[in-house]
Amino acid sequence: MLKQKPIKVHVPKFLSPKNILSQAGIAQDMKVIDLGCGSGYMAFEAARLVGPSGIVYAVDIQKPVLSSIRSNIQFYGLRNVKPIWADIEKTNSIGIEENSLDMVLIIMNLYQARQHDAILSESYKMLKPEGRLLVVDWKKEAIPMGPDVKFRISYDVARKMAQNVGFKYVGDIETDPYHFGILFKK
Repeated sequence: MLKQKPIKVHVPKFLSPKNILSQAGIAQDMKVIDLGCGSGYMAFEAARLVGPSGIVYAVDIQKPVLSSIRSNIQFYGLRNVKPIWADIEKTNSIGIEENSLDMVLIIMNLYQARQHDAILSESYKMLKPEGRLLVVDWKKEAIPMGPDVKFRISYDVARKMAQNVGFKYVGDIETDPYHFGILFKK
C-alpha cells in the first residue's frame, strides 16, 4: 500500500476541516459535494474521510481555483475528487443527478451569495432521502476578521432559509469563535 503524501493547501487557521467534517458524520464510501470549494481545504479532507470508494465533487465558479485543485489532485494522486465548474447560484448548473448525494457542504459561501434559495434548493434536489447539508458561515457580529458584518447571514436566517426549502434541523456543529455550523437533513 502506498503511503499517501500530506495534502498542503491553504487552510484557515481558525477552522479545522477534520473536526467539522467528522462532527457532520462524513464517512467511508459517501458521495459528497463541496459547493464553492475555494482552495479545496474542506473537499480534500472530505476525500480522506470518504476513502477511495467514496467521491467528493469540488464545485467552484473560479476557473483558476479549479485549476489549482486539479494540480493538487494530480500531485497527491487523489482519484476520488472531481472538480466541477459551475455557478452554484444558478439552478441546474452543477449537473449532479437528483437524490444521489449523501452530503452537501456549503462552507463560508452564504455571505457571498445573493441567490440563497437557489443554492439551498439545488442542495436539496441533489441529496438522497435522509442526506445531510452542512452550512458553516461567519457569525453576524463584529469580530477582528472576515467580511463586513452587513454581508453576513445570521445563524437564525441561515437556519430559516434551509428549513424554508424543506430541510430539517439536526443540530449545531462546533466550529470556532468566528463561525457557526448547522447540520440539516433532507
